[in-house]
Amino acid sequence: MSQQSIPDDGKAPSLAITFLVLAVSSLTIMANATIAPSLPGLAQAFEDVPNIETLSGLVLSLPSLAIILTAALFGALSDKIERKWLLIFAMTLYAIGGASGLFATTMTELLIGRALLGVGVAGTMTIATLLAAEYWTGQARVQFMGRQAAAISAGGIAFLLLGGWLAEVSWRGPFAIYLLALPVAIVVAMSLPRRAAASGGETLADKSQLDWAIIVRIGSLAFFTMTMFYIIPTRLPFLMVEIGIDAPSAAGLAIAAVTATSILSALAFPRLRGRFSPQAIFAISYMLMAVGYGLIASANGLSQIIAGTLTAGLGLGMTMPNQQSWLMVEVAATARGRASGILTTLVFAGQFAAPLLAGALTTMFPLAIVFGFFAAALLLASLALLMIGMRRQQTSTP
Repeated sequence: MSQQSIPDDGKAPSLAITFLVLAVSSLTIMANATIAPSLPGLAQAFEDVPNIETLSGLVLSLPSLAIILTAALFGALSDKIERKWLLIFAMTLYAIGGASGLFATTMTELLIGRALLGVGVAGTMTIATLLAAEYWTGQARVQFMGRQAAAISAGGIAFLLLGGWLAEVSWRGPFAIYLLALPVAIVVAMSLPRRAAASGGETLADKSQLDWAIIVRIGSLAFFTMTMFYIIPTRLPFLMVEIGIDAPSAAGLAIAAVTATSILSALAFPRLRGRFSPQAIFAISYMLMAVGYGLIASANGLSQIIAGTLTAGLGLGMTMPNQQSWLMVEVAATARGRASGILTTLVFAGQFAAPLLAGALTTMFPLAIVFGFFAAALLLASLALLMIGMRRQQTSTP
């Protein structure tokens, strides 16, 4: 499958700005799961509240719904107003809403805080993607987006480990982690340049209007990826119990393995992007995830489960920088904010849909079969992308 040409003008900002945007990015994708270790203690603290088991789960998932509802709005605003101050506003909401668990005395207050967190994550993630498109161009952008995805995964591991440790002190402890957004927001206010000049020469689109064909193509792949992936954190621990692995630490190790190898493939993404088109990289990603899920579906012990999650992580890690860099080069510079907002919406919509789909399937089939279904879906998607790519290459060849 032929690759799409990437201009190599080497444009990149200072090292300080690089680290700042990476710090902003690391706050985003795992924000929901940071408090997961607190849920048992939270449920016990509010045991007198009716339906507390359902509500405690909503505490974890509510930010995703808020992100779905507001990310596109942040994207639209970022095309019209100064992105630096919009990012500071979003990060402030992130800190206030996220830390609400430190002082909330009712479930209503806690849920309102989680909704505010979701709004803050929506703005922070949307603008973090946009900053990568503004301050980096050509091959430099591809390299940065690989590092950005690795930073997000590394931040997720660090926040989950720190959240587990703080939850042993108090169920409220992990909520303090969200306050890390405040010093980062202060540095953003002091150091981040104002809106960068658009480098429209490298953008394939010539109009400020969104190209909906591109949005649908890349957005549907982003949605599919997240829907396929989130069966691991939501259903893998239950599958492990079914095959006799009931230690929570083993489930944590298996899930952490996904994140660990995703960091490696994210860092390798620039080299892959130099050899393959974005569509081909998605095909490779899905093939690796299919193999990983196949190993999990047929596993009868921990070693094969770990092998499966390691393999799936290699596939997952390259998808985020791939979809972001592909989208940012295809849309006009003046429409990148809206495009980034829509992409953020679809990523979290996939996360939201995953447990619903997996839950529906598990009412009809054993979990091992469900993982097998997901492996088959990923394999078919990979083959379809490869066939489409080969057909396009044949039609474009004289």
